[in-house]
Amino acid sequence: MKRIYYIIVVAVLWMSGCDEKKLEPITPSLGKPGVPSEVKAEPIAGGVLISYRIPENEDILGVKAVYQLSDGKTREVMSSLFSDRVRIEGYIDEEEKKVTLYAVNRAMVLSDPVEIGFTPLEAAISKVSKSMQIAPDFGGAQYSWENEDRANLTLEVLTTDSVGVMTAMRILTTATATGIYNLRGYDTDPRWFGAIFRDNFGNATDTIFPVNTNGERIQLSPMYEQKLDKKLFRFLYLNNDQSFSNFGGSENDIIDDNVETFGHSSNGSLPAPLSIDLGGKVKLSRVVIHQRNNDYYGWGNPKTFDVYGTNEEPDKSGDWNQWNHLLDCEIIKPSGLSIGNNSEEDIETAENGHDFTFSLDQEPLRYIRIRFLSVWTSSTFCHPAEITFYGDPNINE
Repeated sequence: MKRIYYIIVVAVLWMSGCDEKKLEPITPSLGKPGVPSEVKAEPIAGGVLISYRIPENEDILGVKAVYQLSDGKTREVMSSLFSDRVRIEGYIDEEEKKVTLYAVNRAMVLSDPVEIGFTPLEAAISKVSKSMQIAPDFGGAQYSWENEDRANLTLEVLTTDSVGVMTAMRILTTATATGIYNLRGYDTDPRWFGAIFRDNFGNATDTIFPVNTNGERIQLSPMYEQKLDKKLFRFLYLNNDQSFSNFGGSENDIIDDNVETFGHSSNGSLPAPLSIDLGGKVKLSRVVIHQRNNDYYGWGNPKTFDVYGTNEEPDKSGDWNQWNHLLDCEIIKPSGLSIGNNSEEDIETAENGHDFTFSLDQEPLRYIRIRFLSVWTSSTFCHPAEITFYGDPNINE
């Protein structure tokens, strides 16, 4: 114990004898750097691209841009020695702005400031919000929008909850040029629907509501939707259809409302069509495909397929000229993980089934043909577990 005490005392005395360490630049300054020159501003959506010539001081580290967004906070972005431009984004209005540039040396000494003004172009979040359309859909509302800048945005889809408060029912991200989302699960009573877009810079739109021709906010009445009665279905078994009664599977197991059973085409059968008579004309809203649950996103589970329809009873030949193309479909794995590795979201999505929506202006149809094109592995067969159709069988115009 005495030895330990002695070591502690010596250490304390040594530390108390040390001078206070000052934080200083690792590299001594060679003097104030020159300023960025030939500065030009190219306005972009919600921002600016500033180009410049970097000063020729040998200890230059880069160029720093200092600016403010609409929240009033000062922000900085640093460009390296090997770049001649800096990109600034996050403006939500189209008013004149200013950015101050400094050259910075390795000792962190700043040059004199160089200020440049510009007016940003309309921000992506503003353009997308103007394009948003909210229309009645089966069991809810359909949200559609254009995102020409392919900006990474977050969309909050809202409707009134049980006590009438507007609540976000789904939050999703979008960066595609066009987007469609269907919010469902409601009866036909009028209700409020809305949307809010947010970007990565802290900007958010006001709540977007559907409006009438006078620009007034309105409620929407969801269209009636029900799951179609599969007892009315029958397979047509056209000449170029594939059998799904192989390896323990059966066509009837695809429409038995039991996701534990499945249909199974033969080896080498892809693409594999099957044709169904719905039993009468139906205004279709969507088709839901369930994967066989032995290996989600793997083995012979469907990955891509297309859907065709007609109201004319097709002849036995299966001539594709008698069918109208309706949908191109791809089952997406949310996580993007490799085959055999599924996240909780992947599994939940597969268990719920994969929805594919028909156009709202699609006429009522009686005969449907689904052609499975590819599966998740190199397998040459397909084994869907269940196919379910939704819509309104009472609309026959």
